[in-house]
Amino acid sequence: MTRRLAVMAALAALGCGGHPASTSPIPATMDQALTQFLTGVQNNNKQQMGETWGTEKGPAAEWMSSKELDQRLTVIQKYLANKGFKVMIGPQPVRGHDELRTYQVQLIRDRCPHVQPIDVIRTRGGGWLVFDVHLEAATTLAQACGSGT
Repeated sequence: MTRRLAVMAALAALGCGGHPASTSPIPATMDQALTQFLTGVQNNNKQQMGETWGTEKGPAAEWMSSKELDQRLTVIQKYLANKGFKVMIGPQPVRGHDELRTYQVQLIRDRCPHVQPIDVIRTRGGGWLVFDVHLEAATTLAQACGSGT
């Protein structure tokens, strides 16, 4: 009976164009948000990525269309793919934005490491999410490190 109600609620939410509520709580700290998101990237776990990436409104998985979310997370995963990561600097305040903090994160890769800026944001409801992964500063695994080609 409980399973049937859960299925009906999920279908009703989808039928209204909404998303089912996230099953994971929003990370309570900046470090948790960053770690959970990058672990999701590392494991190619788009559900985890979507639940830990968003805006002050909350996780993207709760308000972005499924198609758009999948497309964006696919690109992010390609650029931030890693075998591990290490915070080099942060969290640091972002001038003029009390709700933001920024990190410099070393992404561990086979060919060479890459240091990537990543911003987190405090949500309206409390907790923290990854907000901006600065794709303009990213490199894919297929790009040679420091070769300029």
